[in-house]
Amino acid sequence: MLDVLSARAFRAFCYLLVCAGLLGCLTILTIGTAAAQDLLITNGTSSNFSSGTNSYSNTYVGFTNNVTNGNNMTVVNTNTLVSNSSNLVVGNSGSSNSMVISNGGSVQNSNGFIGVDTTASNNSVLVTGTNSLWLNSGAFSLGQSGAGNSLIISNGGTVRNAAGTIGSNSSSSNNSVLVTGSNSLWSNSVALIVGNSGSGNSLIISDGGKVQNTTGTIGSNSSNNSVLVTGSNSVWSNATTLNVGNSGSSNSLVISNGGTLRNTAGT
Repeated sequence: MLDVLSARAFRAFCYLLVCAGLLGCLTILTIGTAAAQDLLITNGTSSNFSSGTNSYSNTYVGFTNNVTNGNNMTVVNTNTLVSNSSNLVVGNSGSSNSMVISNGGSVQNSNGFIGVDTTASNNSVLVTGTNSLWLNSGAFSLGQSGAGNSLIISNGGTVRNAAGTIGSNSSSSNNSVLVTGSNSLWSNSVALIVGNSGSGNSLIISDGGKVQNTTGTIGSNSSNNSVLVTGSNSVWSNATTLNVGNSGSSNSLVISNGGTLRNTAGT
């Protein structure tokens, strides 16, 4: 019987083989004990959850570049839950990976990431439909170092997290969040930054969508980041201050067509 160290070494060896494409038949790999496994969706495959509670330690939709591009995880239907005791990552190093939460499905984790490394581009998450929920008990980062990644919240979907960031590092450009449709909500219990160090990142709130946070910042040590709030009942609510251009240039805020901005102070 394998001892703990040998078992871990064996699992790590299998993981390396999968990432190298030498075990192509293993497209979904779990690492760890039965009580706390990591879920890795790799080799250009899809994993669909449509019922019950599915528990993991961490979930990775696309782990390394090239080998694990174009992977997808779908969570659909009320009473369907993918629960992670740690983090969820869509596009750790690869590109064109995606997650869809729809029709009342739920995903829970600690920290959530879309597009972590500099090679992690064009990864996406869609949360759509009433009661569809992505719950991050910790922070959420879109474009940690990657570019061109996206989050869409539509038709009554909800994303919740502590601090939220779009474009965290200098390489993380052109990442975007769209919150659209009545009752669609992005709730940040702490601060929200659009363009922390990256440039050209954007947030659009339209057609009755809502975004909530404490302090809001557009462009912190970065340029050409933007927020648009447009359409009746579309709201960006900052519980405290809103800063446009904090040590950055050409950052912008546009409120149009009945959109609403709320804050107590602004700079």
